[in-house]
Amino acid sequence: MGAAAALAAEHELCLSPRPVVLSDSFAAFAAFMLLLLLPVSVYFYVFHGDWFMLYLVDVRRVPSALALFGFLTELAIGLFGFALAAACVRNQHNSWVMTTLAGCVIGAAAVVAVCPDRLRAVGTLRQYQGGFGLAPYGGALLQGALAMGGLLVVGGAFLLFRIRRGQTRTQRS
Repeated sequence: MGAAAALAAEHELCLSPRPVVLSDSFAAFAAFMLLLLLPVSVYFYVFHGDWFMLYLVDVRRVPSALALFGFLTELAIGLFGFALAAACVRNQHNSWVMTTLAGCVIGAAAVVAVCPDRLRAVGTLRQYQGGFGLAPYGGALLQGALAMGGLLVVGGAFLLFRIRRGQTRTQRS
């Protein structure tokens, strides 16, 4: 999302001498991360944690400080990704940003392709490892995924629209 936001902010980034972290686009992306992406991540971690972690970790045993550190790391990676993509856009290396964006989309699709069994089964880590008591994907998890996924899609589209719209305003003034 950071790469897409940086591409949408191309006009501002190329014309403004301000540092990237002081740009309006960075502020909009940071707001997206803080107000939408992190809360969605926390929701899935709290309510569907073992599934969210692909049954690699028993989230009940993860110290809350470590979980907080993980969410702060997610925020830092997102903001750093935007800043790095913005630097590439500013230096007119848009093809690098597009390649990174395509790689991220392929990586996200690869998780679904590589781990379909883990994503279809809903339960705890113990249930998954023992092969008992698992429910098929659906119910509350499906409802949450549809709601949160919808919010992310609409929020991401609004973010890109807002950044791009801000670019056209600055072009007119």
